[in-house]
Amino acid sequence: MRDLVEVAPGVHVATSAVYTTTSTLVVGDDGTCLVVDPAVTAPEVDGLAAAIHARGWTPVAVWSTHPHWDHVLDGQGLAHLPRWADGAGATDRETLAAERDADDELARVGEAPAPIAAPAAAYPRRSPGVLDWSGRTVHVITHCAHARGHTALFVPDVGVLVAGDLLSDVEIPLLDLSADDPVGDYLAALDLLGSLGAQAVVPGHGRVGGADELRRRLAADRAYLSALVDGNETDDDRRALPWAAAAHTAQRSAVGR
Repeated sequence: MRDLVEVAPGVHVATSAVYTTTSTLVVGDDGTCLVVDPAVTAPEVDGLAAAIHARGWTPVAVWSTHPHWDHVLDGQGLAHLPRWADGAGATDRETLAAERDADDELARVGEAPAPIAAPAAAYPRRSPGVLDWSGRTVHVITHCAHARGHTALFVPDVGVLVAGDLLSDVEIPLLDLSADDPVGDYLAALDLLGSLGAQAVVPGHGRVGGADELRRRLAADRAYLSALVDGNETDDDRRALPWAAAAHTAQRSAVGR
């Protein structure tokens, strides 16, 4: 089974050996739960489903924060569940599978990759931005940073922000370079997420942080983007990770002066 850590009442996080990828469970008092970004290898996804079953929880749906291959994965124990997402920027399964199969880090781990899920349906809304489901209140925050249709989930009763591929302690801001204004989109998303008053952040890749750490990451991401636009070097430690150097070079070429 996947190791689950309860980071706030009813919010549990499992962390993958691949890219420090997180999977989050939002569990209600009645045991219903929302599964967010199950990843990354087949044994990990199956282990997550087994952990849910062992605890007697009832999964209602799987949420994908954005349509990149490592956030749209499936497994036998989850395959019967509805798939929800914002829906913008969706990519076909064949393309996503090809990107998954070409991933060097996934290949290094040596475990079978999890299958790509069927395309997600638009999520049901009780009111603008609020998920309509049987569990606890979850606000859906949609923005354009990193990928079209990227979402974060905010669980207001415990102040937890499930941020997707933003606000990481191990990953530099990764821009959607196909956008008209990738830096502007990213800065707008940081402002939006920073305004929520979250007390804890769960990044899609990296470690959970409290309110002080969230503020530090917001500042670090803004400093990185400022240096990128100005064409200045940055001493951001996150650039040292193996997959970050190429991304930084590409982003500096695309948006730097």
